[in-house]
Amino acid sequence: MRKFLIFITFLLGVASCVYPFDPVLEGTSDDMVVFEGSIVVGGVSKVRVSKVKSFGDEPRPVSRCVVWVEDDGGGRYNATSSSSNAEYIIPTQGPSQDRKYRMVAEVDGKKYSSDWIKPLAPPALERVDFIPSPIGNNLDVFVTLKGGEESTGYMGIYFDETWEFHADYMCRYILDTENWEVIPRGEPYPNYWCWNSASSSMSILDHSEYDGGRIESYPVHSFSRSDKRTQRKYSINVRAITLPKETYRYLKNLDDISNGSGSLFSPNPGEMASNVACESDPSSRTMGYVTASFEISLRAYVDNRYYVEVPPSQSYLSVPPNMFAYLSYYQNNYYPVDFMTMEVGEQVVQDIFWGPMRCIDCVVEGGTKQKPDFWEDE
Repeated sequence: MRKFLIFITFLLGVASCVYPFDPVLEGTSDDMVVFEGSIVVGGVSKVRVSKVKSFGDEPRPVSRCVVWVEDDGGGRYNATSSSSNAEYIIPTQGPSQDRKYRMVAEVDGKKYSSDWIKPLAPPALERVDFIPSPIGNNLDVFVTLKGGEESTGYMGIYFDETWEFHADYMCRYILDTENWEVIPRGEPYPNYWCWNSASSSMSILDHSEYDGGRIESYPVHSFSRSDKRTQRKYSINVRAITLPKETYRYLKNLDDISNGSGSLFSPNPGEMASNVACESDPSSRTMGYVTASFEISLRAYVDNRYYVEVPPSQSYLSVPPNMFAYLSYYQNNYYPVDFMTMEVGEQVVQDIFWGPMRCIDCVVEGGTKQKPDFWEDE
């Protein structure tokens, strides 16, 4: 869903020979509230709320906002957290599968709500394959899937990925700040191995013309075999939802606009129908789209069999010229790393090299020592 706001940076008329497009939203001088939401029944729903005055503006988070999901049986599911980009996280693992759902938000004292939506049954995920790219040095990830019971011919695919990796260097020495001397470590440095994770935006897929609605080996991800993702173990959790045709067309139009591939007669974002309206003031203009779906997921693992090791950069490593330089190195967040043999200029130096914390500490590099609940040990 992140692709929704990409239209903000789209420059209409760059290559046009017709008339320049005025990016200011016509008919109002007020900010327009923009919604992009995905209600996931049996999973975690996410709704992002922002404001925009013109297509050239950066989206701005709202200052006063409360967001929740409702079902037509009276159930209410409140947001548990929000992030700096105004994305609200709403646990929706418990709702019934035979209800309709809608998003509701109170923004600056006004109430907004989406249409009631009946979620469709998800596609069927069959398998995930990891295959080295025949060209280049990448590891490609493919999924085989088919439409499912309520297939419309359209679906959304996205994924979460998690991997176990290590810091660039094993730290074997420590600086004794009482005596200002470098001594061997008595035990291994604890933050050498970590886990890291990332999530993708949703890609949309038209499979209406596929035979039997089955798609063999659809590419979902690709990364370098020298990437830290493959240092020890990698996991990808592929997720898929069924999209109504109207939702697919809306998202496809946004994708075409943001990538500059739309035709001359494609609608601009302000002309595209939104399924969110302001209940407090029906004349208030809104933009955006909220989907509701049942989600299916399939997790797969791969070990380091495809890893191609590349030595880490040595450009940020150096040797203090003498003991009196230890303090200045330490104050600049440099620490002793290991005894190494390295070419420095025209000389071969054997000494204890120092480096920044990020080269020896996987947490500083962005990882976590918290093992994921789903992680399978070898």
